[in-house]
Amino acid sequence: MKQKKIFIGIVALFNAGLLFIQLLAMGSLGYWIELPLFSLLVPLLFFINLVFFIFWVVRFQWPLLLFILAVTIGYDELQLLYQFEDKGIRIESGISVMSYNVRSFNRFNWIDSKNIPAEIEGFINKEQPDIVCFQEYAQNEAPDFEKYPYKIFKPYVGSGQIGSCIISKFPLLNSKSISFKESKNGGMYTDFLWKKDTLRLYNVHFESLRIDSKDTLIAAEYSQKFRRKINEVFKIQNQQVAQFNDIKNLNEYPEIICTDLNNNAFSKSYLNLSRGRKDSFLEKGEGFGATYNFLKFPLRIDFIMSSPKINILSYKTHKVNLSDHKPISIIFQNP
Repeated sequence: MKQKKIFIGIVALFNAGLLFIQLLAMGSLGYWIELPLFSLLVPLLFFINLVFFIFWVVRFQWPLLLFILAVTIGYDELQLLYQFEDKGIRIESGISVMSYNVRSFNRFNWIDSKNIPAEIEGFINKEQPDIVCFQEYAQNEAPDFEKYPYKIFKPYVGSGQIGSCIISKFPLLNSKSISFKESKNGGMYTDFLWKKDTLRLYNVHFESLRIDSKDTLIAAEYSQKFRRKINEVFKIQNQQVAQFNDIKNLNEYPEIICTDLNNNAFSKSYLNLSRGRKDSFLEKGEGFGATYNFLKFPLRIDFIMSSPKINILSYKTHKVNLSDHKPISIIFQNP
């Protein structure tokens, strides 16, 4: 009996430690301690702690209260991870925008299919968004998208063939590139008119994680290198977000931001990008809204944000497997 109590105490202490790390990583205890890698692993930490909670519930033992306490403390932040279904009546009369990292239309055959460009075009034609923002758009591999009369492409670097692209049913005006120093990523912005209003649309792809098969937290020879890499990428992302916000501050129009942030909603880069803006997933999303699989578990790293006054009517994560990312889309109205 004594050994059993000791075992339960050790497991409870371990569970409490994981819950504490989860709260720190989510920012529920304040952003005075930054845990870059653990912020990326928040979904995994949550699932592990949920398993512990089920374990304590089945055994009907007091440590189940630890999970309840952690959920109470971190409730606001957990909404960034999961949204319950909105039972309200949806009004979907507005303009639709989709954001989609197409991974260069499978030009290196990551997916075992030779028809990915045509399948992506078919998917877009079926969904019929008014505007689509593509990241990792490869010009040489891209389909024609004949149903979209307006198209703007901006390479990430120089005269490159990979970059950001926006296709639209509305004319696109005043388009310009967004370049990040010493980076292979970047973006663009453009204006468009809708019901006599001018809106600005940003399409931005922030610094990639650059994870490869050797990256691991288990093998000692690689784990330290992996942590350094992640910390360096997060630092670059923060610098790029700061640069983007400087560009945005010159804009006077209502804005929509489509982005592959390459980080989740518990990161400092998300915090700085979302400040003063609406995250459309928080407005109308459902479930986990995962857009990318990282080390075999889902993350939400693709976002559509907007000015506070823009009315988000709906949000959708599309369940298609034509890239390593899931496309997301919104319908909105500009008051």
